[in-house]
This record gives sequence, C-alpha cells and structure tokens, in this order.
Amino acid sequence: MEDIMTRGFLVNPDLTHRLIDFELAHAQQFLGGVTDGRLSVAFQEDGTTYAAMYSASAKKEGAEPNPVASLGRSEAETGDSAFFTDPVRAVCGPVIFVGAEGGDITENDIHRIKDGMRAVRNYMEDLPEEYALWRGAVKNLGRLNFD
Repeated sequence: MEDIMTRGFLVNPDLTHRLIDFELAHAQQFLGGVTDGRLSVAFQEDGTTYAAMYSASAKKEGAEPNPVASLGRSEAETGDSAFFTDPVRAVCGPVIFVGAEGGDITENDIHRIKDGMRAVRNYMEDLPEEYALWRGAVKNLGRLNFD
C-alpha cells in the first residue's frame, strides 16, 4: 500500500517556517511528540478554516507558545483574534497547518497564514511587555500540576 504524502506548512513558535511534504501518520517527526492534537484555525473573517496539527503534550513539557496557532485558534473559536488575552487556550510547540480536512495546504492558504504571522510579529514589536506577560502566563500554566 502506497503512503500518501500531504503538503503542510510547518510554523515554529519563533515564527520560522517551511513547506513540508509528509505522511499524516508520521507528523510527530516534525512536532517533537505525539500528534494527538488537532484543531481548527482561521486567519480571515470569511469563515475559511485550516487544520493545525500539534503535540498536545508540548505545553506540559515546557514548549514555547506558538502565537500564530494561538491567534488562529482564537479566531476560529470566537471570531476574535485577540489571542494574547487567553493564555489557557494557547497552543505550544511547532504546528503543521494543512487543509481543513487534512489535505494539502495551498499557496493561497499559506498567504493567509503569513498574514497571521505578520500580525503576530507586529504585536510582538509594538507591545513587547504584553507579549512577554502572555508568554510567561502560558509557560507557567504548562507547569501547573494538580495531581
């Protein structure tokens, strides 16, 4: 049986990024852990969504927050991209963006994600103190253990 390759857009917490071709079953090699996290994200108000694959254990393991994925999650869930106000819902670690149903990401999709990346970069540069507070809250929430 032939494995089907999917084109995805890998975005790291530091906003470095690249196109990748991978088998969905082997996404963990890019994510640094179990790929049991998948959520719907949006970067425009037109209702277009994408799937974001990530390691659900990354936050607990101390991975850096991924502001681009966090922005996309907030936009998809609430229609509000004010993602730095909700550290509890932050996504951590690298994320692979693919089509909404797990298919290939398109050039147009990548442009929309890059628009989200520009918004994040602008926020980080314009409001560094607020970003640092959000990042610190995400990191501290990941360390909480209620066992």
